[in-house]
Amino acid sequence: MEDPLASPSPFRRTQSCRVPRSQQSILRRGSKSNRSRSRGRNGGLSISSLTFSQRQALVASWRNIRPTANSVMRKIFLELEIACPKVKDLFYKAALVDAFNNEGNTAATLDEHVKMMVKLFDELVNTIDDEEQCTSQMKQVGCVHAMLSRSCGFSAEIWERLGEVAIERICAHEGVIKSREAARAWRTLIACSVDEMRSGFEGEARVFSSRMLVVPETSEKSSSTDALEMNEGEGSELSQRLQQLRIDFGQTYQM
Repeated sequence: MEDPLASPSPFRRTQSCRVPRSQQSILRRGSKSNRSRSRGRNGGLSISSLTFSQRQALVASWRNIRPTANSVMRKIFLELEIACPKVKDLFYKAALVDAFNNEGNTAATLDEHVKMMVKLFDELVNTIDDEEQCTSQMKQVGCVHAMLSRSCGFSAEIWERLGEVAIERICAHEGVIKSREAARAWRTLIACSVDEMRSGFEGEARVFSSRMLVVPETSEKSSSTDALEMNEGEGSELSQRLQQLRIDFGQTYQM
């Protein structure tokens, strides 16, 4: 009997869903024509497309992943840093700010992103039967990063790369790899997550850009000073939004 996984698959929103792992490193350095597109509007996938057995497999596999989830998420972000140097630069700056912060951890650091990513998947798996709630949580994550699009060059392509790396790492976990249904469920969930995160990011980025355009040009400060203050202000706002995101998730981190 032909292996169902060897036949053409509907999972087409991230490159790692359809390209052999040995070729993914080449694709990440390749041309735009070979890069992934996680747009679910074309793929037709959604949370509601998950079958009952896939939802069961998703919950069971997450239970197996959960004890080492922090390690898995850290590997995802470290690999994302390699694929997207801009991400590494942002985490480095956040770590510097955190070193001089006396009010607790800065939510923009890599360590805090690892914790929030674990919590996000906790919430998504627990509310997998509520597509509206899942979609709202995904979009919210994208929205809080929108301010970085202007001053830090944070682009929608970063979400694509995050999806590629996340699928590769999670679907290679021993708690997932042994179940075809679990692998399919995770590909769908991550592809949908990336799609909604990118959608929230792009929508909020447009709003943020329009707000910046209407700022009156009455300041006598130099453009370099303005840019510095804008970066500092956006960094502070990002940290505040991420802190709020933690609260919204009902976060209680294990340190």
